[in-house]
Amino acid sequence: MTTRVDPLSTLTEVAAALCSTLRLPELLAAMMERVRMVMDAEACSVMLLDEAGSTLRWEVALGEGAGKLETLAVGLGEGISGRVAATGEAIRIADAYTDPRWNGRRYDEASGLRTRSILCVPLRTRERIVGVVQVLNRRGGPFTDDDQHLLEALAGMGGVAVENARLYESLEERVQERTAELSRTLRELRETQSQLVQSEKMAALGNLVAGVAHEINTPLGAVTSNTDLLARALARLRETKTDSEAQRYLERAGAAVDVSREACGRIAHIVKSLRNFTRLDEAERKPADLHEGLESTLTLAAHLTKNRIAVHREYGALPPLDCHANQINQVFLNVLVNAAQAIEGPGTITIRTRCEDHPAGRRAIVEISDTGRGIAPAHLGKIFDPGFTTKGVGVGTGLGLAISYRIVAAHRGTIEVDSAVGRGSTFRIVLPLGEGS
Repeated sequence: MTTRVDPLSTLTEVAAALCSTLRLPELLAAMMERVRMVMDAEACSVMLLDEAGSTLRWEVALGEGAGKLETLAVGLGEGISGRVAATGEAIRIADAYTDPRWNGRRYDEASGLRTRSILCVPLRTRERIVGVVQVLNRRGGPFTDDDQHLLEALAGMGGVAVENARLYESLEERVQERTAELSRTLRELRETQSQLVQSEKMAALGNLVAGVAHEINTPLGAVTSNTDLLARALARLRETKTDSEAQRYLERAGAAVDVSREACGRIAHIVKSLRNFTRLDEAERKPADLHEGLESTLTLAAHLTKNRIAVHREYGALPPLDCHANQINQVFLNVLVNAAQAIEGPGTITIRTRCEDHPAGRRAIVEISDTGRGIAPAHLGKIFDPGFTTKGVGVGTGLGLAISYRIVAAHRGTIEVDSAVGRGSTFRIVLPLGEGS
């Protein structure tokens, strides 16, 4: 003979179980374990309506073979559980196989359990039906009115728990989304800060270059003027009749003047390259000659390549590009410096430029290839991340390529890399040209 459990103690125990967790599967499983024990039933389950409210699916199923039911579904209004969900009225059946309302033979076949008696009640949250609670095969005989009242009370508690769990899940999702959003914002702020720091450095460099250029140009102008004056004076002296020894000294002085003139030209070229690189007078986008920017950048990076790395130029025809020239020059410098540092000993850097037709419009392509050590496959996906560097401590900050990526992206372009360890790397800078270019 089965001993009946006090309903109040049962409700208290289930309430405690439901308060122990906010995870929906866990709280429903805790509730149904207690229901199965109290009802002395062979099987029990909770079925929840989907978002469309048209189909019931097993959320928790306990009993022999009950786990197989979790892959099945019941339409709203179909069978016992479907009718309860549709009407909100509990159904109690003493003998399933003689009751015309029951048509669950396929579920018996799926689970291997033969259904005899059924008690099914609606699961509500705020007067809205969200599912059903179903108990099968009470061992002590058919389900009674007391069983039904107890299960309805338990289902009422379960409905509140389901609502709280769903609110918790929704809140947790929102917290995760907000956390992800804040993480993205923090990452973007760090990248922006890095770019601003680099921009400030470029601005400081530009001011320094402007001052140095001014200070150099003043004495350079005097030296150039005096060199020209001396050259004209020597030319006149050569025209006069002088002895052979004097003529020899004049020729030596003329050669020295030629060397001085060439040196002055080289100094002037370096100053011009510095001014072109910084382009402080170009705060707005303007048409710029990419080849001129490359040459200015090569001049600045000459100390890294001189007597060690051969630079090959394979320039194609490029129209002027509407851009911030100083920023694009910064990209060229970052890539060229990385290329030079990647080459240990003698090597080659090849710069190729061309135009390319694309469905989105014509594009300028600048490829910078080196014969350096290359980049490991595991690092290729990280090279544009702020702070990532494969250089030794104190050699690189890991910001150059990250800033270059942001600059190119701001110009609606892309920067790509192909690399193989021991065979070198190729950085491909793709920039859209304006209409009609």
